Amino acid sequence: MELVTRAGWGARPSRYDLVYIASTLGVKIHYEGAYVPKSLADPGAHGSCAGHMRDIQASHLANRVEDYSDIAYNAAVCPHGAVFEGRGLHRKTGANGSQTLNTDDYAVLAMLGSSGLVIPTDPMLDGLVDAIGWLRTGGSAGKRVLGHRDGKATACPGDPLYAWVQAGARRPDGTAPQGGTSTPVPSAGGIARYQVTINGLTYGFGAKGPHVAEVGKALVKAGFGRHYQVGPDETWTDADTRNFSDFQLSLGFKGTAPHQDADGVPGPVSLQRLLGHLPGKTVKASVVPPFPGRSAFALGRSNPAVTVLDHGLVRKGYAHHHAGAKYQPGPLFTEYTRKNVADFQRATPALAGDPDGYPGPLTWQLLLS
Repeated sequence: MELVTRAGWGARPSRYDLVYIASTLGVKIHYEGAYVPKSLADPGAHGSCAGHMRDIQASHLANRVEDYSDIAYNAAVCPHGAVFEGRGLHRKTGANGSQTLNTDDYAVLAMLGSSGLVIPTDPMLDGLVDAIGWLRTGGSAGKRVLGHRDGKATACPGDPLYAWVQAGARRPDGTAPQGGTSTPVPSAGGIARYQVTINGLTYGFGAKGPHVAEVGKALVKAGFGRHYQVGPDETWTDADTRNFSDFQLSLGFKGTAPHQDADGVPGPVSLQRLLGHLPGKTVKASVVPPFPGRSAFALGRSNPAVTVLDHGLVRKGYAHHHAGAKYQPGPLFTEYTRKNVADFQRATPALAGDPDGYPGPLTWQLLLS
């Protein structure tokens, strides 16, 4: 196990004293739920992982809505398999969703996103098992291993990682933490028979709906329909799984056993590649007004764009600095405005390198989108 201590990754001190807990029922697995660049998993990129941890901690400390004491997780695991100490052993997490959930289980973050880097690497899976063992040996964690969604209505830890949790939280070589997790998902003759949910729609054995037929027709059109006897329909069968596995193999995915990358059950990446889009629920993109120019944001001067900026700060929870009872949107760019913008910049990895509090085009876009 490669353990990177708080000092090793440059952690900032906790804002408040962290709550001691003697033991937990187990561990919950999380992901970042945002874009994580695929380049973080590059063989030569391990030196960036400590900075990624600092960005995560900065975003949590700047979140005045949740008012985190520290980074929310007890540990985090990077794509290269290193275990980064978060809150650490015998410290109540802030990540699971409520006081009860935070007391029941430790929280371990995988540096995976909802887009970009979405598939856990083999070293990451090894590191997650290392982290579970570390929390059991040093922190008296119980035997269960769950996903964040098992205790709270959330997509976390993402479908690929949750499938790994359900299958026993095993290392790539098949070994698992003692006690495992839930009963392994049933399969037949090596065929994956579990389901995943992507954008609110279910895929995998037994799933039903027009979206299933859409996948089948797309597979046939792409030349991956050899396992159909009568053609695709609105019920997902083993033939759909075998055909989708062939398609995943054509993309370069490896491993056709259940819960491996080419097992025939779609993930967001392979489904997007097949269909050109992801069916289901979509979030309507907000319309961001054009950036007014840096001259609109001068201390002590008024501009209508400052009011627009202020509403974005309030909406995203970055209105901690103010003169009165609460932060009031208005056209005057004050030192309070600048400090609130700086909090947002520190909390946003793409902006954290220069959190001066003065909006540029990227700050404007990210804050108002």
